[in-house]
Amino acid sequence: MATLELISKEKNVFGDTYYYIRDSNGVTSRVYEGDLYAYMKKNDVTELKKGRAYLYPKKRGKER
Repeated sequence: MATLELISKEKNVFGDTYYYIRDSNGVTSRVYEGDLYAYMKKNDVTELKKGRAYLYPKKRGKER
């Protein structure tokens, strides 16, 4: 069964709310609030799980 994780919820300068959602394959998508239920239905998911963003380590010294 497919799972979707809610990574973050943000607003753009026009006031539109959008969500960053990661699927079970690790692909992150930006979905607008009006398209959220259609996106969930397309992926055959009834609820979103709370997820966390991937944190990448900072590069130091000559690695930049």
